[in-house]
Amino acid sequence: MVEKSAQYQSDQIILDLEDAVVKSEKAAARELLLGFFKNSEITVKTSIRVNEMTSSESAKDLDLLANLDQRKLWSVVIPKVESFESISKWVALLPVSMKIEAQIESAVGLISAAEIASHPQVISLAFGPVDFMHSIAMPSREPGMPESNVAGALQWPLLQLVIAAHAHGKLAYDGPFTKFSNEAGFITSAKISRALGADGKWLIHPNQISSCNEIFSPSDEEIQRATKLIEAYGSSKGAASLDGLMIDEASRKLAEQILERATQIRK
Repeated sequence: MVEKSAQYQSDQIILDLEDAVVKSEKAAARELLLGFFKNSEITVKTSIRVNEMTSSESAKDLDLLANLDQRKLWSVVIPKVESFESISKWVALLPVSMKIEAQIESAVGLISAAEIASHPQVISLAFGPVDFMHSIAMPSREPGMPESNVAGALQWPLLQLVIAAHAHGKLAYDGPFTKFSNEAGFITSAKISRALGADGKWLIHPNQISSCNEIFSPSDEEIQRATKLIEAYGSSKGAASLDGLMIDEASRKLAEQILERATQIRK
């Protein structure tokens, strides 16, 4: 799977050393990644998720990172981040100027999300729904799925994370939809994530990539409407109307944001 990862049309690949690998296999996983980074021409943004600092495995993960070609590694994903200070501790141990992507997976982490996002080496926040639900004792029959699929149960914490990240100019990602066989459920989840302002969503199965790319990319209709709105506002002397909708400077900014997003995705 590691060797095949670059074949998929994803924006980023996260190679996991944490929850996806049982303790008895972590040493073998590190050896695999060491060989992969040494022998592969990496063309996609590729990151490694390490074990949390309190784990006995974290020091071994740091040794691995120190021996990698840093030009091939986009970032390090740190799980279960709960404070600005914890990020600072990681920075002191990581290779110089390493980009950090912080996972918010607990009530304490969510409360501190804005401070975490303010750290200069943090480039994104990512929501971890399964551990977050555990931290607040949210009932669940399936990991990451609220009891009885209560609509909106995880929307509030995700929105708080998005606000915290964007307040400091950082990216915000929703966590994975764990029931990967449920395509309709994934699509609904991804649409909600985008509606709340998330920049993207973590995926756990290649079958989710196509739908995710489509949902988070501005549609042709959105691009055309944004272009039309900017033209209408530009030809006015202030507030204007478009198809019965009042538009103003704030409307123009939103339209330009859509066009900029489309440009960045095409790049």
